[in-house]
Amino acid sequence: MKRMLILAIFALTAAGCISQNPHVPVKRHQIDESPLIATPREKPIEANIAVLDIRSRPRHEQRMLKRDAAGEITYKEYDRWVEGPNVMIGALIERALTETGAFKNVGPARTFRSARYIVDGDIISFDEVADGTTFSAVFAVRLELRRLEDNAILWSEMIEKTAPMSADTGAALSEAMSKASREAVKDAAEKIAAAAERDFSAASREKPE
Repeated sequence: MKRMLILAIFALTAAGCISQNPHVPVKRHQIDESPLIATPREKPIEANIAVLDIRSRPRHEQRMLKRDAAGEITYKEYDRWVEGPNVMIGALIERALTETGAFKNVGPARTFRSARYIVDGDIISFDEVADGTTFSAVFAVRLELRRLEDNAILWSEMIEKTAPMSADTGAALSEAMSKASREAVKDAAEKIAAAAERDFSAASREKPE
């Protein structure tokens, strides 16, 4: 009995030692926040635009996500986004709209009350996609521009961009996702600016002398 007890204690101790993984620091990543649009309009329209909080699916959190061709989803254990994807993309959209030079002011809807136009949207994909030994960052977002006065939709589109990854790592995903999301947001900002400019110009022509 005593020998069996000693063996049991030894087995439990050994199992505990084996299960204690060495400390691995969590790495935090963000998308590139450098300027997107190099040539702004020379003169903005006399209108403000606000950006609602961008929504994302519950799976899109600070943990980095990977899905394979079969749709199975896993998370990178030691890699995180520094903020939620919806927060990073919302800030990027505000920056891009500001850089178009098309608007008098740009700001978040939660603190910006005097807007003529508003941007709303949902992140559809903020994923690393694995296909065999090939890895890509896939970013997709649905955005729409509304006129706040009557809630009319002036522009709406789902934009998807893909960028190849150099390796299956958090750093490579961050770099590729930056390229994909920045390309999509730049495209969207230019289209939003053009739609708002058309609407503002049409409204100006309709005003009585």
